[in-house]
This record gives sequence, C-alpha cells and structure tokens, in this order.
Amino acid sequence: MEPKNIRAHMQAIEERFKAENLTLYVCTNPDELPALLHEVGKKSIHPMSEVSGEELAAGRAFWLFLKRADRCITCISAKLVDLGGKDFGRYFRGLAASRYGGRKEVVASVSQPLVDELQGRLIYFGGIEVAPDERGGIRRLGDFAQYVKLLAALRWDFDWMYTIIAYKHRRLADDYGFNGKYRNAIRWADPAPEGLANDQMILGLNAVHFSHIVSSVEPGKL
Repeated sequence: MEPKNIRAHMQAIEERFKAENLTLYVCTNPDELPALLHEVGKKSIHPMSEVSGEELAAGRAFWLFLKRADRCITCISAKLVDLGGKDFGRYFRGLAASRYGGRKEVVASVSQPLVDELQGRLIYFGGIEVAPDERGGIRRLGDFAQYVKLLAALRWDFDWMYTIIAYKHRRLADDYGFNGKYRNAIRWADPAPEGLANDQMILGLNAVHFSHIVSSVEPGKL
C-alpha cells in the first residue's frame, strides 16, 4: 500500500473542503474531546463506540472533526484493535460484556461470515455525528467518511476496516466506501441494548481491496 496514493486522495478531499471553507482537525487529547463533541451537538457516545483516554494517548485511536470556521460540525472516531489469535466473535462478545457489565449475556450470536473474514488487525469507526444545522450534505459526509479511512490507513497497518450502521441507512455503504455488507451480523440477547438492533449491518473493507482502490482510482473520485 503506497502512502503517496493515500496522501493524494486525502489532498483531493482537503481541497474540496477548503472550497467550502471547511477544515479537518484530529483530536487525541481526552481533555480536549468533550468540548469538541459539544460543538457538534453530540450528547453522548454509545457504549460500543467508546474510545478510552489510554487508547487516545497510546496512539491506538483518534477522533476526526470537520470544522466550519472555529466550530466543529461533524465527528467520527477510529480505533485500532489487534485480535491476535482471537476470532471476531470472541472479541465482540468480550467487548459487549465489558460495556454492559450488569448483564449476564449481551450478544446471543455473531454470524459465521464475520468470524471467518474479520481477522487480524481491525480498524473500527464509530460515533459519527453531524450537527443538526449541517445535515443533508451527502457528498460532504461521504468525503468525510473516506478521509477518516485514508487517515487511519496512513497511521496503522491493518487487515480489515469495519463500522456498524442501521439497516435503513444501508445505501450509505457506497458513500462511506465499504464493499462488504454483513446483514443480521450480530444477534443481541433480549432485550437488545438501547440503540442497537438485530437488523443492523456491519460494513467491512479488507486491506487488499482498499489498496487496490486507492491505487487505481483517480484522486478525488473515491
């Protein structure tokens, strides 16, 4: 994977944002984060998308913000997870158990395609939010989602990238730049935690496909 190809795509997106008087900002300081999230209007972070201060400080996570003037209007987090020899099902069950410690069982099952395919070093994207008065720009949101993937790939070696979306938003998969769509991927123990549902989709992209795209697509055309 050639860093120069990644940077070329990033520069093309930065130039489009610049034309709209928008800038990008990366946050790895946990003390700075609450005020930035407040600017976007993000009132809380879902437990399954939380990023710890230690992960930020250690360089295993970051938050990306899109800013208009001095105000943050969009945000998303990225986190690196190294499964080692653990399969995705075991990892995801353990993550859910740690985030919902008061429950005996949180995840009822993880689909076999996920267990078979999502392996090694994973990059997870979560916590995406757009300020209420800035919603409706699909191209801008797509550029933002593509940029965070490029930035994460520049920072970390990885095998897979993934995120979780509601089924009703499945058409965003192309805008976000994910080619793998895993429907009914996670079945939650009843009752499902707030904000989660059994019909949610996991979107995935492996490193081989990502490398092919960034090397074969003209910058700015992701």
